[in-house]
Amino acid sequence: MKTLLTLLALASALTFSAAAAEPVNSECPVCHKDVRLIFHSNSKDGKRVAFATAECKGKFDRTPGKYQVKPKS
Repeated sequence: MKTLLTLLALASALTFSAAAAEPVNSECPVCHKDVRLIFHSNSKDGKRVAFATAECKGKFDRTPGKYQVKPKS
């Protein structure tokens, strides 16, 4: 039972640390406004990308190759 609880705790910790990753951008790739951290998605290469609005996130998710993500300076 202790082993199972340990594995569950480890899996939870890994999940939360991955979700807490900083986005690679500070400007929305769709509308070019400042991003809001509640709207985010993962790019094809697994990097976290943030967006200004939910609509921007939806557009990016449908056609990610159309938008260029500029890394933070």
